[in-house]
Amino acid sequence: MKRIAFVGLFGLAGALVLLRLSVQAAVPSTSFESYTDRAGGCVAHYDPSADYFPGKARIRRATGFTLEYRKHYKVLTVLTPWPGARERFRYVLVHCGTPKPSGFDDAQRIEVPIATIAVLSPTHLPHLERLGELDRLVGISDRDLVYSARVRARLADASVKVVGRGANLNVESLLALAPDLVTAVGHDQPQYNAHPVLQRAGIHVAINSEYIEATPLGRAEWLKFTAAFFNKETDAEQVFDDLARRYEAYAAKARQIPVQHRPTVFGGTLFRDTWHVPGGESFVAQLIEDAGGVYLWAEDTHRAAVPLNFEMVLDRAAHAAYWFIGRSEWLTQAEMLAENERYASFKAFRSGNVYNSNARVNRQGANDFWETAILEPHMLLADLIKILHPDLLPDHQLRYYRRLE
Repeated sequence: MKRIAFVGLFGLAGALVLLRLSVQAAVPSTSFESYTDRAGGCVAHYDPSADYFPGKARIRRATGFTLEYRKHYKVLTVLTPWPGARERFRYVLVHCGTPKPSGFDDAQRIEVPIATIAVLSPTHLPHLERLGELDRLVGISDRDLVYSARVRARLADASVKVVGRGANLNVESLLALAPDLVTAVGHDQPQYNAHPVLQRAGIHVAINSEYIEATPLGRAEWLKFTAAFFNKETDAEQVFDDLARRYEAYAAKARQIPVQHRPTVFGGTLFRDTWHVPGGESFVAQLIEDAGGVYLWAEDTHRAAVPLNFEMVLDRAAHAAYWFIGRSEWLTQAEMLAENERYASFKAFRSGNVYNSNARVNRQGANDFWETAILEPHMLLADLIKILHPDLLPDHQLRYYRRLE
């Protein structure tokens, strides 16, 4: 996950305010729609006895957030905004046109459904596509990191603007776009966080920490986090239930593999003399287990990558059967050797069992593994089963992984 940094403050921020949704009159009706404006989704005639969120989400796999419902507002809490975080973030999502609840002084109050959104990570884009809300997108952090053809088309016609990231994050541009919400990634080092400055500028920011979930389905369930801001929980439930059923069906096939027939697997590569091995509590480790593999660092208790030196990895993984890497630019084993000849020390390399998660990379270098795959954990699992136990899925074609030639 690439870090998002921010440098500098903008005095202009205090002088500008966000644009808000206008509330239009509703046509009376005897259905739930009688309470809301059919065009904008705002309540026209508030009824304190009405339940304005008939479609509710149940959080079953994700551990990083909770969602509680009241009659006209909901409380969304991010429990772990980054690894090791001691603070939590609360968002009170108030149905547009209803009273703001008292209390919640520590929370951001955001009217829902939101009309516009900017995202500071391309991993949030598939949520908008699957929820049918891509037309709400007004800003993205970086053009080159976007794989989605639909988003790239909107960037080309300037209906979506690049707002920058890191030291180039442009608060003035975000203020000009006036999004109802910005979604960002939180980090354990304060200098990399954009949300404090954006909030001081009057911009609502929600921290999406799907990347620290320990399971593929846990990551995918953050779709419901995004859906809560659009009142699209019913749609999110349907999407998630479908992919969860598919994932479990594939995992059930792999559980039939006897322990003695499960191959050993390791991952990662050297970067600046440090090998970052996926932690034993990471979603990668869970994928390997669910695919019928034996992950050599399964006993590790970290969710994030574990920094090791080459010798430590070689000592444990020299005879491993399969090696999964995550370097978008590598297509061949020769490219690996050109960077470090010692990679040939591993049996998996000599056996030609090195696989990379770069089967879907566009000309700009954006990798769909960090976009669509977030909401296709069943396809990631199918890929790994096809690699480790090809007879289980004879008709499956690899989607996100490819074998290095």
